[in-house]
Amino acid sequence: MPSLRALVCDDYSMVRETIRPLLVEAGFDHVREATLATEAISLAEMTQPDVIVLDLSLPGMSGLQAIPILKLVSPRSTIIVFSAYDIWREACVDAGASTYVDKGDLEALSDTLVRVATKTPLGRIIP
Repeated sequence: MPSLRALVCDDYSMVRETIRPLLVEAGFDHVREATLATEAISLAEMTQPDVIVLDLSLPGMSGLQAIPILKLVSPRSTIIVFSAYDIWREACVDAGASTYVDKGDLEALSDTLVRVATKTPLGRIIP
């Protein structure tokens, strides 16, 4: 079975530390972390992750600005926006994200990660 790669981009270490075990539990065995969108873009280009978990509120370039660039440098990556800015849901999907999960819903994030790992189709937006 091929290894699954993940990239988490959030500027808060506590959030990254919370997401990492969910990724491992879902079957991702290579997890990289970034604190800035520009760093995530470089890592995505180098590692071609199966999934990118992306926050919107990042210093410098926002997650929303990074989505189309991430899709360009790593077109096969599933981008999950994991954020508390619900008003940007549709804009994220329109920019190229596969889905949006509210930052307060770890169960939905876990379910979404399992779906990505098992290649089960995602709905466009997780409520």
